[in-house]
Amino acid sequence: MKELNYKKYVILLIAISAAIRSIMAIVLNLGGEEAYYWTFSLFPELGNFDQPPMVGWFIQLFTNNLSLRGEFFLRLSSIATGCANIWIIYIIGRRIKGESAGFYSALLYSFSFYLSLVAGLFILPEGPQTFFYLLSLYFLLEGLIPRDKNCAESRMLCRMALVLAGLFIGFATLSKFSSILLWLGVAVYAISNDRSLFKRTDLYLAAIVTLASLLPVILWNVNNDFLGVEYLAGTMKFSGGINLQAFLKGIFIPFLINNPVNLYIIYKSLIAHSRTPFISKDHLSLLLSLSLPVIVVSIVFSLVSESFIYATSLGIIPFIIIAGSWLSTEHIKTNKILNPKSLRVSLYLFAIVVIIALTHHYTGMLNYLFSFNKEGYSIGTNDFTLDRYGLKKLSYEFKRIRDIDIATGRISAHSYIIEFDYKKAALKDYYLARPNKTFVKTWGPLSKVRKYKWITAKQGGLKTGESVYYVHSSRDDNKGVEFGFNNFEKVEIAKVVYLKKFGKPVIRYTIYRYKNLVNDPLKAN
Repeated sequence: MKELNYKKYVILLIAISAAIRSIMAIVLNLGGEEAYYWTFSLFPELGNFDQPPMVGWFIQLFTNNLSLRGEFFLRLSSIATGCANIWIIYIIGRRIKGESAGFYSALLYSFSFYLSLVAGLFILPEGPQTFFYLLSLYFLLEGLIPRDKNCAESRMLCRMALVLAGLFIGFATLSKFSSILLWLGVAVYAISNDRSLFKRTDLYLAAIVTLASLLPVILWNVNNDFLGVEYLAGTMKFSGGINLQAFLKGIFIPFLINNPVNLYIIYKSLIAHSRTPFISKDHLSLLLSLSLPVIVVSIVFSLVSESFIYATSLGIIPFIIIAGSWLSTEHIKTNKILNPKSLRVSLYLFAIVVIIALTHHYTGMLNYLFSFNKEGYSIGTNDFTLDRYGLKKLSYEFKRIRDIDIATGRISAHSYIIEFDYKKAALKDYYLARPNKTFVKTWGPLSKVRKYKWITAKQGGLKTGESVYYVHSSRDDNKGVEFGFNNFEKVEIAKVVYLKKFGKPVIRYTIYRYKNLVNDPLKAN
């Protein structure tokens, strides 16, 4: 039987994946979360109120400190690390069971909605987190299960592997705090499989390196009254009882976004291994130790917080490597690349979902098929995809109104946009304010405006006598409009803008002028 050139196929897979994600990066507007993380690079800090700073640093690096503009360049860091991740998981699979295992691990990775799109396309902390997580996984494998117990092949790699793993765990934690759970997996492996690890000095040095890498976040919290620590503690609502809804999300969301067919393949691989082992006991123990504790802790903590829902997906990566190793044994039996049938179904499901999502984005077909816009609902209420739709057209309309208003003296050139939610503020900042040479300020509690609390302060805060714009979506509640009537001398509707798909309006934006802030912002807030 002719041996396939798996490396060539992996490179082809990376090229196809990069092309698809690049096209999507160009054609899709930013979402609210993405626009918010763009502000991490616009106003870089050692830390932030709600998330570590790594995602902002990556954006700065790949956009040359924001000199390269547009959605593609903002997402370039995620696309680049997404490509690197496919190669790294191939290397890990190859390390455990050969070239074919690496290839099938890379395939399963690419068919995961979470790993390919959430972590490999959008501007989210999951991008750098997954990249550093996989590097950590590789060096943990090298450090805990060396290829040669005497380190004859690479003594330096044996000595430095755990330290490098500690460094990358630190970087992953600087991307998203849930990455620290990798150390829990290491502890479980040491206790259950190799207690002599506790005698190794490089293990403790690796832990120290992880802690040292978190110094930026520690310094930020020291300088900001430990607001980040307070926020994290606040997400854990132990006093509020069990959050059954979050618990169910913690189970079903990872099931859906990691591709249900992939999880079925993982299940089949575990059954197959229990009958006929296809990887070594040490490798299986390490992968399970790095996986199961993360999954269990994430699901349990989702009982009291929604912050851990997506952390479960990290625990699925080691299972992908196990499944890839099993698929490599199945390939030997048939010599067909997409074998068994479930692997083909995984690919088809991934392709169909992506095609349907993009088609709906531009046509709104699901609204018509499932009658989302029912009588009594505001236009666009039930279609969350509209948050990414038509924002450039809205920006054009906003510019026309603002230019005329300034030219006719209806509003000052120093006017800005006001918002009350951090995601909406970031979207309007990116698409409306910055292109039109103005900015966004927010009003509201820290939990609602997050980093915009500091951004607003840097821009001088809110002052009585100012006039502002407020852009109200038909998907929003009326609190922003009520705020205008309650706190400004005069409220005017500048224009109503309808965005359409196939000639039918799908969302309405009302652009308001709020003139002369009369209430003291500090007292009213």
